[in-house]
Amino acid sequence: METKTIERKPGTAPIKNEFRKERWFEEEGTEAEDGSRGVFGDDDAAEGEKFSKKDKKCRNERGANKGNRGKKRIEEGIKICTSIARSEPCTFGESCRFSHDLEAYLKEKPADLGTRCVQFELFGKCQRGYKCRYLNAHIDENNKLIFNEELIKKNPIYTKNGISAESQKLLTKRLYNFPKSDEYLKEVQAENKLVEDMKAENGKRKREGLPSQSLEEYKEATKKEKLENGDAKPVEYSDTEQDQILLDDLNTAQQVKKEDIDSDLPPVDMNVKAEDIKPIGPIDTGYKKLIDFSNKTYLAPLTTVGNLPFRRICKGFGVDITCGEMAMAANLLQGQQSEWALTKRHVSEDIFGVQICGSKVEQVVKACEAINNEVDVDFVDLNMGCPIDLVFNNGGGSALIDSRGKLSKMLKGMQQVMDIPVTVKFRMGIKENHPTADKLIPRFEALNIPLGTIHGRSRTQRYSRLADWNYIADLKKQTNTMKLYGNGDVLSFEDYNRHKEEAGIDGVMIGRGALIKPWLFEEIKTQRHWDISSRERFDMLKKFCDFGLEHWGSDSQGVNTTRRFLCEWQSFLYRYIPIGLLEVYPQKINQRAPPYFGRDELETLMASPKAADWVKLTERILGPAPEDFNFMPKHKANSFEG
Repeated sequence: METKTIERKPGTAPIKNEFRKERWFEEEGTEAEDGSRGVFGDDDAAEGEKFSKKDKKCRNERGANKGNRGKKRIEEGIKICTSIARSEPCTFGESCRFSHDLEAYLKEKPADLGTRCVQFELFGKCQRGYKCRYLNAHIDENNKLIFNEELIKKNPIYTKNGISAESQKLLTKRLYNFPKSDEYLKEVQAENKLVEDMKAENGKRKREGLPSQSLEEYKEATKKEKLENGDAKPVEYSDTEQDQILLDDLNTAQQVKKEDIDSDLPPVDMNVKAEDIKPIGPIDTGYKKLIDFSNKTYLAPLTTVGNLPFRRICKGFGVDITCGEMAMAANLLQGQQSEWALTKRHVSEDIFGVQICGSKVEQVVKACEAINNEVDVDFVDLNMGCPIDLVFNNGGGSALIDSRGKLSKMLKGMQQVMDIPVTVKFRMGIKENHPTADKLIPRFEALNIPLGTIHGRSRTQRYSRLADWNYIADLKKQTNTMKLYGNGDVLSFEDYNRHKEEAGIDGVMIGRGALIKPWLFEEIKTQRHWDISSRERFDMLKKFCDFGLEHWGSDSQGVNTTRRFLCEWQSFLYRYIPIGLLEVYPQKINQRAPPYFGRDELETLMASPKAADWVKLTERILGPAPEDFNFMPKHKANSFEG
């Protein structure tokens, strides 16, 4: 049978003709076999599809749609008491508002989804008890829960962080103490008052025809005026300031010429590493943890899809640095459980940070003091790149790029209240063709920021064009002490090598590329293209589900959450085009796949852009989805609705 040659449209990947097909689905148009409608966004422009008037509803729902997207809370007919479900006595007794009728609950409970329980295998018991959807893995012939006492005694802990109930209660009631933040905010308040006084004085000078004064000039003039009036108070130094004065005097006294140094002293080893230096005597409480940020791969903080199970997958493929999803400072200060959950860390994450976002100095600084007190992280990253309107219009995210005074106060405060490094992630600027990030570098270096990551796009640009790596290279030339990482459009080890070498940067942060092919980190380390099979990819998905059931639980709600996040991830994974199908490789991140067949049925299913097919994929691992499970990806342009 003769193979029909299909014309390749601009912007589409060069897939071999024998794997091409006319359209994704059998029928002409956007109607799929299940009645779902194709939804296209800017990234899908190569398909040539346009919306008609009858598609207005679909068009209005694009982007951050407001549907439940599979988030529906699982409601059981009989709400069994958690203690009873674990075979533990209920502390509320007869006053408990949940059912204690275990027999009735088990009769109504849906059938098991599998024969092994991840939680039981890891911890010796399942935290969901009788609510587990893999219950037969840990009950005996009399329907009694089984416990592995030996494993329970070992008490293995694989995930840490979060927040204690006591601290959460204090935050909720606004009773949490922030001594370091309060001290710093007094300094900020005094400085703000000084600036206001200077502005008032400059207004007066302008009316009198005198030149305006800078802040330093105003400070000096005010000090001189007080001395002349005799109302200047003697200078009082804090203990810390006195120590610094003594240290400065000591350093001055010890400044001697090189030839005066005793030649009998042993030579200094200039190759000693910072991590090998051990402190002598008591450790300074202001000591900052040292992290070598050179030549490492960095998984970007990814909202929704950058969850702990996904980060574990990337750690398995060799990524060096991981960072939690963006946490809102205001929500952390309110003690929101869902926000503090973003700080959770798996033991495999050896270099792990938390990214924080906020628009007010007070909020961000206090949230950082709470993070420093409550959780174990290696660094805190300030988000200066989030482009979404809700954050930007409130003065957070990428809006901080042009609020340099507030930004400096924020970073200085973060450093004062934490004993871990502060890093920054920022965009080129706000407006397209008007980059302003270069104005930030001197501020960062003056504050001794150890690492900055530049996303080579502006706020308004979003993902409409490729990242500007030439600008990233120019920015690197301006840095002296701060390490600089680049971010944008890396989907192969060749992209990684080229950008790192040409821009001269210290490392690369990878976001969408890791979502599309998380084995990219292994490709970078081994410097090879991996034609990964559909079976290997499916094993990766099964591992993700194991991690999800361990993290979110193995009851109906936990299974539902794992399924939803797997579908969210699949909305990026389906964009991967297997190496063996390409005429020219590697695939570029801005190339979209034309309709094609895979080399086997599973590879074809994994390539489907229809959300309903992603749910089918989850059913091969997690069992049948509930009839009312309705998934729509966060960015609807990623898929066909289904």
